[in-house]
Amino acid sequence: MGNSPSSSNGTLSIVLDSPQTPNSNFIAGRTLTGSVYAQATNNINQVRVEAYITGKERTRVRYTETTSYTDSNGNRRTRHHTRYRNAERSIYRVNVNLGQVENVQAGSQFRFPFQIELPHELPSSMYMARNGGYSLINYKFKAHVGGHHKVEQLFNVMSAPLSMQPVANLVPPIVRDIQSCCFNMGSITMAARIANTRIGRGETAIIDFACKNRSRQRITSVTVDIKQEVRWTAGYHSEYAKDALARRLFNRTERWGEMSKEEVKAEMQSRQKNTDSHRDRKQQTLQTIHKAVFDGENRVLLNVPASALQTYNGALVQVSHRMKIKITFDGTCIDHPTITVPIYLGTPTSYGAQIASPQPSIPVATAIATPTPSAPPMGVKPSAPPSEAEIDLAAPSAPPAEWAAAVTSAPVVVGHAAAVVGGNANDFDGEGGAAQASVFLPVAEVVPSHGNLINEIKVAVSPSDTVKKRLDDKKWAQVFNAMTPMEYSSVIKAVAIEFDQPDIAALIAPSVRGGHFTHEYVISAIRVVSDWLRTPTITKILPFCKDLHANAGKIKAELTDWEKVCTERDFEQALAVHGQESMA
Repeated sequence: MGNSPSSSNGTLSIVLDSPQTPNSNFIAGRTLTGSVYAQATNNINQVRVEAYITGKERTRVRYTETTSYTDSNGNRRTRHHTRYRNAERSIYRVNVNLGQVENVQAGSQFRFPFQIELPHELPSSMYMARNGGYSLINYKFKAHVGGHHKVEQLFNVMSAPLSMQPVANLVPPIVRDIQSCCFNMGSITMAARIANTRIGRGETAIIDFACKNRSRQRITSVTVDIKQEVRWTAGYHSEYAKDALARRLFNRTERWGEMSKEEVKAEMQSRQKNTDSHRDRKQQTLQTIHKAVFDGENRVLLNVPASALQTYNGALVQVSHRMKIKITFDGTCIDHPTITVPIYLGTPTSYGAQIASPQPSIPVATAIATPTPSAPPMGVKPSAPPSEAEIDLAAPSAPPAEWAAAVTSAPVVVGHAAAVVGGNANDFDGEGGAAQASVFLPVAEVVPSHGNLINEIKVAVSPSDTVKKRLDDKKWAQVFNAMTPMEYSSVIKAVAIEFDQPDIAALIAPSVRGGHFTHEYVISAIRVVSDWLRTPTITKILPFCKDLHANAGKIKAELTDWEKVCTERDFEQALAVHGQESMA
């Protein structure tokens, strides 16, 4: 139950209905329900109850400022001052007129129920503190009567559940020379496969690893760990926190065994001459490694702590996660090869299934209702809640005992279209940053252009939702219709979280040039994404390529031998689909 401050003109209380989730967090994209209770202690002409919900990024950075001065003896001295810089940014705001009641008598009690659809793109609540500073994302429900008797209630949000479609990362075989005190000790070939790089917090990651040791050095261990890095800024100052979340050891296999000095010498000579036997051994090694990472021969299960933060890229707060596989050799002054893979942590997919039934989107036409009932006589039964056809909600929690006789007004239904998602950041000095008044800057209508689309994506809470919004807006149709291959790839590159880049590429592809998406766009896209995303990007956008039959060879010419093997099936399927379309 919320705070209940009393005043000469009345009392307010907020009750949020408990969400149907294991940790009692509200899930983005679903509905926040509850009631605001108001009681008048005096006779007044009108009670008008308003509310608003805010979501904010807030940061503080502690830093030291050094100043110089001259003392009484004429000597130069320095002083060190501890300073604080604070910043905040609105990421969500919605205003709600809960209603008003006329001719209110002292002692009257009223209940104003609400049903507010949270935007799908909201990030999870979070908090991280380090070195006297902090970063957080929090959400508040605030209510007041005519600007007075304010009351607020904090509540936690979890981001929308991850997609059920996995994003695998197959790291191709990598050959690394092993150096010890400037001497070449041979080489090692290694590869890895992460079954899904989008992992729910509290769930398990599946990692397969294989290597072939062609060096004189003994492998002592191979580890995999997940690391979390949080960075935040306030003005020109920044802070960060790095933490290891989990670690596991791979089992030793016979391929880890080191070679003799003579064997390494012979291998290096064969490699320099590029003999047939060397090429055959290299091809055999690649085939062995490829088979090993797919048959689960050396697999570990790595549990991600439920306490891990969500991967997030905001204006003030950035949270990133990576998985690192490290091969450790015996001895000193030796390079220890590593494989680093970015991963995305979010809300488990299973959380979507744990809700009894999905809640439909609330029509825009009923985005904000403002009932203004007259005060009925005390004891009148509360009005009936909306039918299941209107909105599917969890059963409301029981009102506090002291409000049992409250007269209930018609529920206020607020759809996600009424919300403002995203906003500008502002920063200010001082240790007491919490007392600083919030600055809310409304978002003006954006003129359709490629440059403005890029700018929106860069500051968006959710780039994919921003792109969907513009694709659905007829005013922006010409921007996508006239998009060149270079402009297409620049939109993809503007997405800060790499995991979303293939999805954005596939989202825009059908609207490019009126649906005439060609091989130039495919090539432009794979040239700007990271190496590990080239294959997933091709998989997603190849089906939209209208000239694939004539120009598949040009796309394949951009691929490595490994990428050709990995996308062979994708080309076959896309060519078959386009062949059927041409025959239709």
